[in-house]
Amino acid sequence: MDTIPRGTSRIISMRPATRPVQQYLGSMLDHLEVCRVRKVCKSWNLMLGSKGFRNLNLEGRENVRELLSRFGDHIGAFETRHVSLRFCAALEMSDLKLLENFKNLESVNLDYCQKIKNDGIRILVENWSYPLRLSLFWMPWIDGKGIEHLKTIKTLRHLNISGLTHLEDKEIARLIQSSGGQLTYLDLTRIKNVGTHTLRAVGQQCTRLQTLRLYACEQFSDEGLRLMAKGCRDLRHLDLCGAKGLSDKGIKAVAMYCRSLDTLNLTWCINLTDESLIALANCPLLCHLSIHGNKHMSDRGIQALRRGCGRIKTLDINGCCSLSLRTLESLRQLFPELNELVPL
Repeated sequence: MDTIPRGTSRIISMRPATRPVQQYLGSMLDHLEVCRVRKVCKSWNLMLGSKGFRNLNLEGRENVRELLSRFGDHIGAFETRHVSLRFCAALEMSDLKLLENFKNLESVNLDYCQKIKNDGIRILVENWSYPLRLSLFWMPWIDGKGIEHLKTIKTLRHLNISGLTHLEDKEIARLIQSSGGQLTYLDLTRIKNVGTHTLRAVGQQCTRLQTLRLYACEQFSDEGLRLMAKGCRDLRHLDLCGAKGLSDKGIKAVAMYCRSLDTLNLTWCINLTDESLIALANCPLLCHLSIHGNKHMSDRGIQALRRGCGRIKTLDINGCCSLSLRTLESLRQLFPELNELVPL
C-alpha cells in the first residue's frame, strides 16, 4: 500500500462529490472550515454559499473571543448578517468591539450573556453599522442606563428585551419614542413595570408593528391597551398572558382597531368574560386563540365568536370551567378548520 509522505496533505485528490454527499459533509463543518472548503472548487463554493456566513452561530462557545477575531478577519465576514452569542458566559464587553469587522451585520443575539452590563450596550452600538434585530433576553442586570444607549439606533425592526425586569415604564417609553418607527416585532415579556407610558409610545411610534409580546406584564390598564391598539392597526400577533388588570374594555379596543389579528393569547386574563369573545368576532383573520384559565367565559361567548372567526385553527380552552363545549369534535362543528386544542 502506498504511504503518504510525512508533512504532505492527507488529501491527494478527490473526485467530484455528488450533491447529497457535499451537503452531508458541509453540515459537519463549522464556519471557519467552510471558509477553507469553499476554495476547493466552484461546485463546493456554490453549494456551501447558502450555509456561508449569513448566520454565524457561536451559542455557548467558550472560545468566543478567538472565534469572533478569527472569523471577523476572514473575507467571509462580509457575508455575515446574523451573529448569535446567546449563552456565551465567556463573552466580555470588550469582545463586542470585534463586531465592527462584520460590515453588513444586521442581527445580534446576546441572550443571557452574563458579563455584558450597561456599558456593553454602548460598546455594541458604537461598533454596529446597520442594526435591524437585537435580542437581550433575560439580562435583568441591564437597567435604564444601558437601554439609554439604544436610543441612538433608528433602524431597529426587531427588539427583544424580555426579562429586563428593572426597567421602568417611562424608560421603556423613551426608548420606543426614539426608535425611528421601524419596529415590527417587540417583546417586553416579564417587564413588570410596563404601563400606560410604554403602550402610548408603542401606539404613537410603532405603526408598523406586527408582533407584540406582553407576557406576564401585569400592571398595564385597559386605557394603555387602547392607546396601543389605536396606533398599531397592522398587528398580527398579540400576547397578553397574565394581564390581571385587563378587562373586556381593553379587548374591545383591540378588536375594534386590530382587525388583522392572527394570534391572540389571553391565558390567565382572569377578568375577561364572554363580552371579549363577542367583540373578537370582529377579527375575521383570527386563527390562533388561547383563553386558558378564564373561568368567566362560557358557551355563549364561543358561539358568538364563531360568527366572525370561522378560520380558528388552534384553540386553548384548558381551565375554562364554564364551557360545556370541550371536545375537538363538538368545537369543529363551530370552527370547521380547527385542527387541535393545544396551548399556544
